Amino acid sequence: MASITPTKNGPYIVKGLDKLTNPAKEFPTQEEQALCRCGHSKNKPFCDGSHVAAKFSGVKIRKETYDTIEFKGKEVTVVDNIGICAHAGECTKGVPNVFFSWEGENRISNPDKGDKEKIIATIRKCPSGSLAYKLDGKLHDKYFSEEEIFISKNGPLHIRGGVKLDDKSSKELISKEHYTLCRCGASKNKPFCDGTHKKIGFKG
Repeated sequence: MASITPTKNGPYIVKGLDKLTNPAKEFPTQEEQALCRCGHSKNKPFCDGSHVAAKFSGVKIRKETYDTIEFKGKEVTVVDNIGICAHAGECTKGVPNVFFSWEGENRISNPDKGDKEKIIATIRKCPSGSLAYKLDGKLHDKYFSEEEIFISKNGPLHIRGGVKLDDKSSKELISKEHYTLCRCGASKNKPFCDGTHKKIGFKG
């Protein structure tokens, strides 16, 4: 099993990974390699030591915590934890009637307002793993057959296929099979992406 470890105020150390890709190509891999998470490397996606000069901090700033909530419909149950959401927008683009309405600061899913298959297809596009679904009480949260790190354009690392997150923050995940990790250096929810790369105009 491949693993990824966020080092203190430094890069992600990736071990045992065979597939590292971005939209344009597949990178050669080594048994152990360091991926940038400060956002300053001139050799992205790899670390070049720039985190030292940048005085990068890997500390999680956000203090609030969120529970995983289930929204039960007649055919499908939506499982949601906003605490690890990367705000990629696949949910609201896919089935906006289902995702989301709001009650105060709580976001609410409405599974009976959409087609079951469209809801499932939309959830499976959620890169952060903040959404999953249940059918007949069984959780479905594993969608990838191969371990991979996909480097999204100007965005986070998409971790797929069960790459182990060797960090205490892994307990926050609904699914340990896929999730997104910050690489712009500005997320308030490190090591997870919280969508801040869009606000700061991260390029890489």
